[in-house]
Amino acid sequence: MRQLIRRLSRVGDDSSPPASSSKRRGGSGMPVPEGHVPVHVGDGSETERFLVRAELLGRPALAELLGRAAQEYGYDHQGPLRIPCCSPAAFRRALADCC
Repeated sequence: MRQLIRRLSRVGDDSSPPASSSKRRGGSGMPVPEGHVPVHVGDGSETERFLVRAELLGRPALAELLGRAAQEYGYDHQGPLRIPCCSPAAFRRALADCC
């Protein structure tokens, strides 16, 4: 989990200039507001992109999903976070539990 948090803290530290002062581009080229992380959820035909406040990723419901994805797929993925072991509907429920 610490490795994931370190990686997230470096998300905006690339050498390319940001799209604007408060937004950067995510893996799909869409702007990502500062303090948010793009997360692609689902596998196959049912995949959805979410913008999640970075502070929520440490909450138990989301941390458990991220831990399961890391165990299954590892930490060396480049680009946005991916949680293929969860449906978008289940991820929405986990987000609702966090707020």
